[in-house]
Order: sequence, then structure tokens, then C-alpha cells
Amino acid sequence: MEIEDLAAPLAKELIDHIDVYESEGKGKNKTQRIVIYYRFVGYIELPDKNTITNDTRKGVAVNYISGTLPETA
Repeated sequence: MEIEDLAAPLAKELIDHIDVYESEGKGKNKTQRIVIYYRFVGYIELPDKNTITNDTRKGVAVNYISGTLPETA
């Protein structure tokens, strides 16, 4: 099954919770880690070769970067 557009009601059903971490850097070099946990699956780690960039609006680019979860304190 392939989903081309994800509507808000479906996203609410699929997502368990989202962890948002403090932003780092300043100006154009500002980054922020957001980790999405899905129901019945948990966190999905992307393979190293999958880095996806999406220009959400003027001056804002979102990079989906693979990697391990950050350590929680």
C-alpha cells in the first residue's frame, strides 16, 4: 500500500508521540531534532543512504536524516 497524501486524521491514528529537542546553532545554521514514534511500531530508523530534503517555505529547509536515537537523560 502506498500513501501519496497523508491527511491529518490518518496521521493522528498512526503517530503515538513526537519528541522535540532544543534547537542548536544560530541563523541559517539552526537545527532541531524531532523524533516521531509510530503506534505499534515505535521509532523507525532510516537507512544511512536515505537523507531527504524538503523546502517547506522560503528560507526553511527540512532534512530527514538517518541515525540512532539521541540518549535521553
